[in-house]
Amino acid sequence: MAQELEQYARYFQEGTRIRVGIPLEGGGWFPEWGTVATLEEDLLLVDLSRDQLPEETKLETGQTLNVGLPEQEEALTCRAVLVQVDSIEHRLALRLVEEVYPFEPREYYRQDVYLPLDYRLPLSQIEADARLRWLQRRREMEFAAQTPEPGEPEELEDSREEIRARLEKRKDTPPVAANISGGGLRINISQKLIVGQLIELSIYIPNVQHIVEIVGEVVEVRELPDQVRFSTAVRYRMIDEADRDRLIGYISAQQLLQLSQQTPRVLPSPEPGMSTFAWRVQIALAFILLVAFIGCQVRAIRQAKDHGEKWEVQRIFDEGFVEFLKRQR
Repeated sequence: MAQELEQYARYFQEGTRIRVGIPLEGGGWFPEWGTVATLEEDLLLVDLSRDQLPEETKLETGQTLNVGLPEQEEALTCRAVLVQVDSIEHRLALRLVEEVYPFEPREYYRQDVYLPLDYRLPLSQIEADARLRWLQRRREMEFAAQTPEPGEPEELEDSREEIRARLEKRKDTPPVAANISGGGLRINISQKLIVGQLIELSIYIPNVQHIVEIVGEVVEVRELPDQVRFSTAVRYRMIDEADRDRLIGYISAQQLLQLSQQTPRVLPSPEPGMSTFAWRVQIALAFILLVAFIGCQVRAIRQAKDHGEKWEVQRIFDEGFVEFLKRQR
């Protein structure tokens, strides 16, 4: 524990900018920026950057949250238990519960989705030019979200309304079927693109009502059997990490929704004409196979743990720790 406290004191200094993953009601999380107010051993007070969180967020004491330090030389993360919410001062009290460890590149899960998506070729294929246009689109979104100041010139208000109208039009883009992840996507389009080409993507995420602006690189193009469309794979080259987290949160929510809609399976009854002994033998064999499978999974988890990876065991520990804290109160 002394080693962990030393880590906390080194990384979570007063004024440090951090990112907290706020859970969403529909699944996934919302990335919220904040700054460290104080740290007393493992009790961390964080001042959130915004006055009001989105309506979809769900903050309850006892939740386990991820606290990230993305602005270090090496991105770091740590788990923490929420012990208090001060909605007036927009402050969270978090109890850090594990060591600070490097944030490793995620193995992104893919999900078939159907949502508004628009793609277009940038005016220039020079990466620096594409980045400038991407940054400009993000600045426009931030400007459109601002509340007008008293006495603001009409020109600024007119410009803001024009940008808002343009963004609303993007939200009304016809939905497209896509196989999407936090690192890239695949769509079927009628235009044949070239591998290595840069393209601009605008993706509207319904559950957070947010447009994600991305610059991607075409990595694969395959002609479909209809000889009209092309299966096109794109890797994200320029994406804000907060937007990436929004995408991953949406993907997680869709996966949970699909799992909840699946029909549960029940243990089958013996087939007609099958003896009770034969049926019991089949059940015993199935049980043995299940035990063997679980044993393999446990072994894999232990091996991964030896290499420093975070697996399901860590999540179960966190949940048990949360219950322990609740009982202490």
